Amino acid sequence: MNSDIYTENMLVKVAWYYYKENLTQNEIADLLDLSRTKVVRLLERARIEGIVQFHIKGHNTNGLSIEKDFKETFSLPNAFIIPTPVNKRELSESLSRAAAQYLQHKLQPNDLLGLGWGRAVSRTIDYLTLEPESKISVVTLTGGVNYYLHNRRSQDGGMERFHDIHIIPAPFLASTEEMAESFLSEPSIKEILELGCLSKYIVVGIGGLSPDATIIQEEKMTLNELTFIKQQNAAGDILGQFFDRNGEVLSLPHHKRLIGMNLNKLKSLNNVIAIAGGDQKIDAIYGALKGGYIHTMITDETTAVSLMNMEVNSQNGTHSGI
Repeated sequence: MNSDIYTENMLVKVAWYYYKENLTQNEIADLLDLSRTKVVRLLERARIEGIVQFHIKGHNTNGLSIEKDFKETFSLPNAFIIPTPVNKRELSESLSRAAAQYLQHKLQPNDLLGLGWGRAVSRTIDYLTLEPESKISVVTLTGGVNYYLHNRRSQDGGMERFHDIHIIPAPFLASTEEMAESFLSEPSIKEILELGCLSKYIVVGIGGLSPDATIIQEEKMTLNELTFIKQQNAAGDILGQFFDRNGEVLSLPHHKRLIGMNLNKLKSLNNVIAIAGGDQKIDAIYGALKGGYIHTMITDETTAVSLMNMEVNSQNGTHSGI
């Protein structure tokens, strides 16, 4: 790593920990093995050089070597990789703040934003700050969106911050295949699914296979069903559709009961932003990357390094046991 990249790396890290993670200057000094005086100087330089404005724009400079390497490794157009939080239990919140920041930088007046399903997406909505005159509209990509809307209409403007809200009027998972076919044949649902394809950006989470996965916690699926899916060599899911480590969509009975955008349709688009990180989601994120479903990955440094190591091992014919 050359000195310029190293310096910018440190500027972004210090700024992120100070302004986003709310660490003290002394805590940052201990974490990065720097003097407190050095931390103060780096914060001042970050302000002078414009790295710190109303948001930390490390993703805009592409100065972090890990971010550059990650994009090259997985042939991604874009990535926003944040420093891993000191408290890893806060990773999901940090990634959602990063996703909101990324969207605020990208969204233009009158844009349409497509929303996937899950905790990462709903938390990103919570952190997203929009001016009323921006007239940003949203469209959901699956049924069963109560998770987005529950208690959100009154939180900091909630969903009311959006100009128009287009919601698929159906459950996430129909009780039978026949019922799913009936829902999907409804003109109102077909219209919203078609509208989703016109989104300027689409934001999705990537689900892992742990018992605390959102799809389990929200009772969209039972642990027994998840165990069966694991036995089919699943790695993770996007929009409730499971794929293996190579990104191939599995043939599963419950896929025929889902109400939402088909994963192959999602793959044909070129504006999908995924938010995910953590040890329990390594295989899931890797499969999503290998499947080509993602165009912008928002994750943290530790996860990014693990994923790149997994790809190196794969290319060398070995398999990492992460």
